[in-house]
Amino acid sequence: MDLTKESNSIDRFLALTGDLLRDETVKSMKQYHHHKSITTHFHSLYVAYTVFKMCETLNHKDERAIVRAALLHDYYLYEWYTEKHEEYHIWYHPKQAVKNIEGHFGHLSDMQRNMILSHMFPTCVELPKSSGAWILTAADKRCAVADYMKVSKSFLPVYNEINRRVEAL
Repeated sequence: MDLTKESNSIDRFLALTGDLLRDETVKSMKQYHHHKSITTHFHSLYVAYTVFKMCETLNHKDERAIVRAALLHDYYLYEWYTEKHEEYHIWYHPKQAVKNIEGHFGHLSDMQRNMILSHMFPTCVELPKSSGAWILTAADKRCAVADYMKVSKSFLPVYNEINRRVEAL
């Protein structure tokens, strides 16, 4: 991605998410692996930025709520490759993310809760019930494939610029 072309988009993205990105617990997501060498922080930011661009294209009225939920969709805060739970990670982590978000940031809207709980569709029980949930589900699949194929590195300049700007705030 060309940073010159993305500068205004990054400004608008940070207006929606900057407070979350400055949070120390959100920053701690940099220590957890998500897709092989990709961290949960990188993946979540990549997904949220992709969702932001989709909402922008669609002129979505709930852009702020959708992008913020997208940023926190994998806010499960554990090393899933080594830390096991009573359920497989694929089903457990969305519920843990909702629990962590509500414990740390407060109440999620019904739409945001459904977005997070259903982002693993069709491998989960929860069905996407809003356009925001479908947008997140699609973006998460696209970004996960890019992570595994090692092409998500094209997002690295934008990721680094977002983090640079967050630290400058």
